[in-house]
Amino acid sequence: MPRSSNAARNPRMTAQSTPATDSARGLWARAVGDATAPEEVAAAAERMCTQLRTGLGRWIGADGYRALLDRALGGVRAEHPALGDLPCLGGDVPATMAVVRAQGAGAVAAGLVALVAALIELLGRIIGDEMALRLVEQMGIPSRHGVVSAEPAGGRDG
Repeated sequence: MPRSSNAARNPRMTAQSTPATDSARGLWARAVGDATAPEEVAAAAERMCTQLRTGLGRWIGADGYRALLDRALGGVRAEHPALGDLPCLGGDVPATMAVVRAQGAGAVAAGLVALVAALIELLGRIIGDEMALRLVEQMGIPSRHGVVSAEPAGGRDG
């Protein structure tokens, strides 16, 4: 039976925590807020996937993002089967909702955290870990309450 409890907000990873994983957890927490209902979790997943595609696609191009996403998915799908049918490019709310209902909000949340961490790590191999973290964190993942940036008010130079 699918679960939708606190696991949707605070997915636990079995792997050791890394800066990429910590960043991915923070991005997911901003996207999902305190939501636990399957509809809200699906909407958060859609917002996150769409913003990742748009934000990273701006820097590495649509084809570059698709290649990065495919590689990241290849690395995490075995451990996170909920990602198997998840449309990770965003823009397919009914399909995302179906996956959340079938797999459970917690499984989808854990899968997305693992996917974003893998994206950051792969990107870090190309542009460096710190730059990859900054690039993903500064995209401003939309929350249920509007766009939320990882930057403090006033930015880094403020």
